[in-house]
Amino acid sequence: MHLVWLEDFIELARSRSFSRAAENRFVTHPAFGRRIKALEQWVGADLVTRSQPVTLTAAGKLFLDAANNAVEVLHAARAQLQEAPSEPEKLLRIATGRTLSRTFFPDWYDEIRQYCGDFPVSIATGGTQDIILKLDAGEADMLIAYSSPVTRMLINHQRYESLNIAHEVLLPVSAPDQRGKPRWPLEPKGAPVPWLAFSQTLTLRGILAKHLADLEYKPALKMAYQADSYEAIQEMAIRGAGMAWLPQRLVARDITERRLLVVGDENLRIRFDISLLRLRTSVHPLVRAIWDHLSARHAP
Repeated sequence: MHLVWLEDFIELARSRSFSRAAENRFVTHPAFGRRIKALEQWVGADLVTRSQPVTLTAAGKLFLDAANNAVEVLHAARAQLQEAPSEPEKLLRIATGRTLSRTFFPDWYDEIRQYCGDFPVSIATGGTQDIILKLDAGEADMLIAYSSPVTRMLINHQRYESLNIAHEVLLPVSAPDQRGKPRWPLEPKGAPVPWLAFSQTLTLRGILAKHLADLEYKPALKMAYQADSYEAIQEMAIRGAGMAWLPQRLVARDITERRLLVVGDENLRIRFDISLLRLRTSVHPLVRAIWDHLSARHAP
């Protein structure tokens, strides 16, 4: 079965005339008739009546829907494949977290373009395990992730190398009350406050848990809400549902506009790194150029 047979049949159903359909398909009337007959033989049923005007048989009406869907899907797939870059070696595929793709990547990309010039980039986002699997499967050239015990545990360091390219801070934040004071302050020996917690799938959960475990005086917390999205926790914090630790880049505007206030002592602010990872044996020219540039800039 040929795609042109389906397109011929669709045109015949539209025009309801063999001669007009043949003309619109730029073939002779006999050749067009042979192609419709060949399609009917492939289907195993008569699709049209040879009358004036042409009408569809019951089988033809059923098959027309299938033909339209098949042609649409095939043309869409073809168009998508033709959109691939003409120079795929210049496309940089980066896997990163959903929050980092919004709060960190745009500025970082602008910086890299100043050094490397313009280049196309494809971003894939997901949870920590998802994006590491993309790197491991060869579906990403580089990975940008929060540096945490989970990330370091999942990465094969014999196969990949990492570079710390930025710093981030987990800030304890709360919405203000009517007086403009923190609604949920973290006071020493104070009453337990509602806590908007990270689910186990979030990279920063381990960083926060370790930091709190190492504190001599731990804040009194009662878990009121848990989510696998930093943005979901951010929204609940703004609504006053509890206090939360959130990345500074994510809540910087909220703090500036006083939708959120930083609470607690300095020792409750947790500093950590943002890391870039690549395959040690990568030969991608952009990966090598970016790595050399950043290695020199972030050298100890």
